[in-house]
Amino acid sequence: MEAATIDGTERRGPLTGYRVGVVAHRGRQEQAEVLRRVGAEPVFGPVVEAVPVAGAEALEASTEETITEAPAVVVLTSAAGVEGWLSAAEELGRDAALRKVLAAARVVVQGRATAAAAIALGLTVEEALSDDVDEAGRSLVALLGDLDGWPVAVQVDDGHLPSLLVEVVRGAGAAGFEVAVPVAGLPADLEPALRLVEDLVQGRVEALTFTAPGEVRNLVALAEKAGAGDELVVALNDEVTVVCLSGACRHAAVSVGIVEAVRPERARVGAMVDALVGHLGQRSRRFELGGVEVTLRGTLAVIDGREVWLADRERALLALLARRPGMVVAKAELLRRVWRSDGIDGADGHAVEVAVGRLRRRLGAAGAGLQTVPRRGYRLVAD
Repeated sequence: MEAATIDGTERRGPLTGYRVGVVAHRGRQEQAEVLRRVGAEPVFGPVVEAVPVAGAEALEASTEETITEAPAVVVLTSAAGVEGWLSAAEELGRDAALRKVLAAARVVVQGRATAAAAIALGLTVEEALSDDVDEAGRSLVALLGDLDGWPVAVQVDDGHLPSLLVEVVRGAGAAGFEVAVPVAGLPADLEPALRLVEDLVQGRVEALTFTAPGEVRNLVALAEKAGAGDELVVALNDEVTVVCLSGACRHAAVSVGIVEAVRPERARVGAMVDALVGHLGQRSRRFELGGVEVTLRGTLAVIDGREVWLADRERALLALLARRPGMVVAKAELLRRVWRSDGIDGADGHAVEVAVGRLRRRLGAAGAGLQTVPRRGYRLVAD
């Protein structure tokens, strides 16, 4: 890895040495530019297809209509739609206004999953309708009562068939209108996303950003399909710093088992990167080896002021040993954690010896602090 560049100009910053996974499609270039400005290297792995501009604009207009009309009843029909709507409102800076309207309205949801998502996001649910559309329609008619001419908002998933509940609302005499929330599917080319999953699991990417709830769910679903779902969630709760742009996005992360996700103060890309700088800065490791000061920031080791760019396995070895200064780490564990191998695929103790020798030479005078403990393993004698 080399330092991030913009227009061929090398950039140094607080995230120099770190790789950051970007799974968004919309706004990914803006993210990349901001990340490079602080020295990070963006690694792309889109997990959502492009949302048509018209769909995003329609949702913004529907959100404004909801805030202006202040409907007496709001019907929510899907968990993904609820998360996507509130996440979009936060990005638009209209989260507080929308939540005020929802707090004053009778919120009716269809299905248990939608109810769980709405409640987790802080909404008060008055009634939960059946997943069966016909039964839900009959219950909704009874709930609406005499709302002739009153505005009623119905959240639907954009791209799906029009909700029959909208027709039910209109048939009851209310002024029903749709709030169509784009729910993006997986992109046609999954290879970049699959490579990113592998990089995250193997510790080659130090941070990951999510800008929408659908990105969270799609990434985990893709990893599960590839047989790496559990490993991915473990990595995202351990060495990878995860940042979610909005509260709804963070809720989606928690719901799939990612409990340590960071949320910026504002739902803006700049604020998201600022939060990332703060948290990754706390995770950089500083110690002395052989009387020499060493700072480890991702793949960049700063040794007594000298920059040394480490290969992935060199970085993983040093990071693992640095987490346990003075403790012996066995070759078998290094094989398992760094090579992801139990020896069956050909990686063995000799590969560890070669890599440790190479790392020791790269560290220069500091390499004296990387000690071999005969017949046991290796340790860092760090101050």
